Amino acid sequence: MLLSLLRVLLFFLFAVIVATVLGTLVQTQLNLAALQMIGVEVGLADRLTTTWRDLLGFTPIFVALVAASLLCALPVAELLGRVFKPWRGVIYALAGAVGIKVAFDVADYLLPMPTFIAATRGLGGLLLMMVAVGVGSWLFGRLTRPVKKRGLRVLG
Repeated sequence: MLLSLLRVLLFFLFAVIVATVLGTLVQTQLNLAALQMIGVEVGLADRLTTTWRDLLGFTPIFVALVAASLLCALPVAELLGRVFKPWRGVIYALAGAVGIKVAFDVADYLLPMPTFIAATRGLGGLLLMMVAVGVGSWLFGRLTRPVKKRGLRVLG
């Protein structure tokens, strides 16, 4: 029992890290693309440096948001995944995506700045951030899926 609880906890942490890193990379590249659209020259060295700095600076903030959203979304996905077994992966991905959207909305409502994460101002950026967290959520669902029983059951 303790071993399976630790296993689920490790998978949760792994999913949060994957979702956070992907989301951080997405928001960094979207912000740099927005700068390029207004005429700022962004070279490869600038892109790599900014990405590294965002991984160090933005990730600690974003990891809390992702962890909180997945902590709420994953149990719902598990319940729905038991009912709609063939759609388990899709349900997990959607749960993570919707969960982070709700987290963004709550953060935008509670914090004084107009938008907490600039990359989520437009629909495209918001969807990409949702996909990033959806991937982490899907990964959790994939790692924790029930073992399929195979073969011929003779007695019991």
